[in-house]
This record gives sequence, C-alpha cells and structure tokens, in this order.
Amino acid sequence: MASDLCIERNDSKWEIVSASPSKKQRYEGYASSPPQQSCSSAKEEKEDPRSEIVFYNYDDDSDVEDDSDGMHEFTDKEFQEYDRQLTQSDGFDVMYFPRSFAFGTTMPVFNLDEIANKLKTFSELALKQFNEKEGRNLEFVKIVKANRTICAGSRYYITFDVKDANAVDDGTMEFQACVWGGIGHTDVLISRLKAST
Repeated sequence: MASDLCIERNDSKWEIVSASPSKKQRYEGYASSPPQQSCSSAKEEKEDPRSEIVFYNYDDDSDVEDDSDGMHEFTDKEFQEYDRQLTQSDGFDVMYFPRSFAFGTTMPVFNLDEIANKLKTFSELALKQFNEKEGRNLEFVKIVKANRTICAGSRYYITFDVKDANAVDDGTMEFQACVWGGIGHTDVLISRLKAST
C-alpha cells in the first residue's frame, strides 16, 4: 500500500508531511531522522491520539558523541528512563529513542498498517484466551498501538480496543496483549484489560 506521507528535512527539523496540511507532524531538535517506516497511512493511527509515538528529548546530551550514523549506545540516563518506562508499563508504553541503541530493546512499531493483519491475529488470539479464562465475551475493535522486541522472533506489546458483546452501550475498553511470535510457534504471554490510570 503506498503511503501518502513522506519525511522531509526543513532547516533543523524533520517533518512528516502529507497531502493534507492538517496532518503534518514535526520532530524538532533531532539530529537523526525519524525512521522511514514512520510514514504510516493507517487512518486510525493518525486520528487516535493514543497512537502517538513519543520521542525521547535529547536536551542534555552535550557529552554524548554519536557515531557516523548519528547513533550512540544508551547512556546511563537514557537507559534509566527507558527501564523506568518498561518496568512501569510492562512494555506497553515505551517512548522511542531515535539516536540510542542497545540489543533487545522494546521500541514502538511505526508501520502498524503494514503488519495490521498479524497484530489483529495476535490480538484476537490473546482475547480468545482471556474470554475463555474469565468467562467474558469481549470482541476486538481496533489496534491502538504496538511495541516490539526482537528476540528469537518478535514479542509484540499490543494495545487495542475491545467492546463487550453482551453490553447494551457501544463503549470500548483498552486491552493489552503481549504475544511472542517465533518461527512456527506463537505464545500469549499477557492478556488483560488495561488498568485505569
């Protein structure tokens, strides 16, 4: 599917632009560009503020020297922030560190529309297990966002909307599923309604 978005450099800003001026997004102050796969065309992703990917702010990194690709290993400060987010959210709410790297990190998925079928299949599998265990009748509505860790396959932390098929109203609830997809094998590691904050 062709994307109607592209990334352009404008002065010191990387800008995601589309045919619609109202759908522009700016990433100011980042030396490296957002990843190319961030040009997503999923309508729900652009319209739902919960789908917004938060970028780490490199405001105090004067002592960090990036390599020729504009990257560096996580500093202690960056890793502490990453670890805090990972621990508090169980991997579901982790910001993107565009200039930092470490092996096995959990990062936001930018190309939701390209792997939407896989994420929906994993979400429905987790939801089925939850319904059977809890005696509920929740139905999948839509993907909100996802994070991924590469580990002998991929572990996806998927946040999606569900509705109660037995409810009278059309209200939705947020659901979280952590699903590991390996070679020829899939495991649901977490399936739960998202706790209220």
